Amino acid sequence: MKLFAAPLRTTPTRVLKVGLRTHRVSKLASIRSTWLKRLALSCLVCVGCCGAIDPQSAVAQTSVEVPSHQMHQNLELPIPNAVHSRPYEHHIDRYRSQVLDTPVTDGDESCWFENSPALAKPSILGGQVTVLDPKTVWWDQHVTTPLGLADQHTPVDASALAQTALIASPYVRGLLTEPQISMTDIVIADAQFDPLTFLDANYTDTNDPVGSTLTTGDASERFRDNLFSSSAGVRKKMTSGGNLELVQRGGFQNNNSTFLVPNPQGTSRLELNFSQPLLRDHGKAVNRTRVILAKIDAQITNSEVREEIQTHLLDVTTAYWELYQARAEWLQRSRLLESAQEMQGVLLARGEVDSQQRQILRANVAVAKRRADLVRIETRIRNAQSKLRLLTGDRQFAQFAEYEMVPVEKPLMQSIELSTRDATLTALDNRPDIVQSLQQMHAVSTRVGAARNQVLPRLDLLLSSYVAGLETGTNTFGAIGRQFSEGRPTYSAGLVFERPWGNRANQARLRRNRWEWTRSYAEFQQTTEAAITEVEIAVRETQTLFNELIAKQQSTNAAAREVEYLRSRWTLLPDPNENAILLIENLLDAQERLADEERSLVRSQVAHALSWVSLRKAMGVLLVCNVAEVSPPLNDLSVMTPPEPQPFGGMIESEPFSPPKPAEPTP
Repeated sequence: MKLFAAPLRTTPTRVLKVGLRTHRVSKLASIRSTWLKRLALSCLVCVGCCGAIDPQSAVAQTSVEVPSHQMHQNLELPIPNAVHSRPYEHHIDRYRSQVLDTPVTDGDESCWFENSPALAKPSILGGQVTVLDPKTVWWDQHVTTPLGLADQHTPVDASALAQTALIASPYVRGLLTEPQISMTDIVIADAQFDPLTFLDANYTDTNDPVGSTLTTGDASERFRDNLFSSSAGVRKKMTSGGNLELVQRGGFQNNNSTFLVPNPQGTSRLELNFSQPLLRDHGKAVNRTRVILAKIDAQITNSEVREEIQTHLLDVTTAYWELYQARAEWLQRSRLLESAQEMQGVLLARGEVDSQQRQILRANVAVAKRRADLVRIETRIRNAQSKLRLLTGDRQFAQFAEYEMVPVEKPLMQSIELSTRDATLTALDNRPDIVQSLQQMHAVSTRVGAARNQVLPRLDLLLSSYVAGLETGTNTFGAIGRQFSEGRPTYSAGLVFERPWGNRANQARLRRNRWEWTRSYAEFQQTTEAAITEVEIAVRETQTLFNELIAKQQSTNAAAREVEYLRSRWTLLPDPNENAILLIENLLDAQERLADEERSLVRSQVAHALSWVSLRKAMGVLLVCNVAEVSPPLNDLSVMTPPEPQPFGGMIESEPFSPPKPAEPTP
């Protein structure tokens, strides 16, 4: 199973190919891409620390050797596809044009070494450096080997852990049920247009005293009547707003009245009734409002689920690098402890010659303190492993609960060119929160259209027709046959008009929905501006963190030189005039400073590795499937305020969308 890094729009660019043990950066030919060319993305999860990739170049692949305990490669993940931002995606074109019109500076596609005052000047510690020295980060080659914390070990890497979390995590499985739940709301909303069959029957046996001779027509004291009535038919609500009903009625009756002729008798009646709104509630759009809103809610749910999954993948990757950092600090503190133990052994060996008791005691204190630090770091390693087991949620990991997890993926050692402009363009096309804000505008537009329709007066057309039959005895079926053979159909037509005085309630609903439209557009603007700012900060942070790595490497090298100098003074050239205790104190303090610098350096390594994942999450491409083609920018971007949408503009998928225009105020 392979994971593909999501491409960024950069010019020029480098392609970073990430393996399990090595990292290699190769330069490809510089290809200048323009906005009018279509960008097609087809990728899965990208959680590695991969670099920027040109859309016209080959996609960098991260091949992952999945450990033997992970057997999920053949499963299909029901991850919801990315939601398109139409029909209001033209609102993003304004921001695209702003980004494209921004001139590209030299620092926009580099790591700012030439533009950074802190790093541009030659350093007295070794000049300007743009690549980490493997000798300085000596722990990299030992972190990927077992530390002896358990009898057995299992290899892990960020990509395989992310795959396991997507498939096995109960949290992710729970999230993936949300789109399925929201899809049922669409079916429920659309089911109102399903035909409805009905059947009812009623039998009444009446025995009432007679208070008028008109009841029976004779001198009977009681009115006795047997009446059976039934109806069966079909009703259907039309998407145009009309209601259609076809019903067959039938029954029989007999009593002691002289006015019932024939007595007994069977009756039947076949009715066809139709009502159609002509103003309020008229049209396919207004009657499918619930369906459209359910679809929009489902799309918003999809975007929210994708955002939550990306956050979970970021948490998994963060836990992986926390494990890497804890193991690196364990190695650093182990070397620091070995230095103190070496000094302790030398002082004890020279105890009968020239070592002082205070020197030995000081070395003992250093050994005990550093051993205590090592115990705490070992606990951090075990805690990080437990956190990974929780986040991945794989039951098979329970079999390896006592195993030592050995990370096999290392941080990046070299800078990668990155363009803020191209990263921003990618974010505008893929960020789930931007899509959600556009979908919210779509939903509000739907409600505005429905409210504008409800302001209209009610004017309904009523049509009805029926045929009836009558048969002697209780022969209802005979009456049904005669309703087609005798007479002709009866029909009727009419209109119903209704309008409240002032129509205040519907006018207020329309005003409220218009204000909601204005609010949704302001929220879209705020969301988009915040997304652009977040991407800019993420790009800047990624670039700055590598610059910080270089500076940390210089400070670590300086601290290492100080330790080497003091060690040489203590072992080879002791100064008889210098206080021996002070020399040991200086050496121990220098070792502590070196360990602190190394710890700061590995933290910068981890922060730089996480910054790439955070950048992809900020661009919305940490989890990407079926991203739509990018549309060209608009030439006319003079519309800066949200126009009021046309009723149901762009709601129906089969209808073309036309830009909304301001409407005349309703009287």
